Amino acid sequence: MHDSYTKFPRPESIDFFEKAMRNHNKVRNIKKLSTSYYEIHRRDLSMIRVFVSNYYALSLSDYYDVLEDYGDIDCLITISNWNGVTPEAYNQGKRNRVGVFKMEEFFGALNYERPSTYTRPIDREDNDRFGFRRQC
Repeated sequence: MHDSYTKFPRPESIDFFEKAMRNHNKVRNIKKLSTSYYEIHRRDLSMIRVFVSNYYALSLSDYYDVLEDYGDIDCLITISNWNGVTPEAYNQGKRNRVGVFKMEEFFGALNYERPSTYTRPIDREDNDRFGFRRQC
C-alpha cells in the first residue's frame, strides 16, 4: 500500500516549506504548481522548479519516480530533518544537473545559479578530512 506521506509531505510540512521560502532572502516569489511542485522566483538568479517530498531515505528509485512524474525539475528535496538522501540519488542528480537535498541543504543551494552545483556540508567535511580544501 502506498503511503501518501512518503512522496508528498504532510500539510504542516508544506506550510513550513512555503513560509521558509517566503522568508529566504534570495526568494522573490513562489508559485505552487501542484501539491508538492513549485516555481521559485529568485532575486538576481533564474527561476527554478522544485519538488518537495517526504521520503525517509530518498533513493535512486524515488529520484527516477519523481522525474518520471514531473519531468522538469531543478531540485528534489526531502523535507523532514530526520530524512536523508542516498549517495546514489545525490550523485545521479549531480550528473543530471538536478539538486537533490535535505531541506537544510536546500537553503544554501538557493544562493547558486544552478543549485545542483552546491556542495553540501557533508561533502565539504569529507573533502577537508582528506586534505582537499574547496578553492573559492
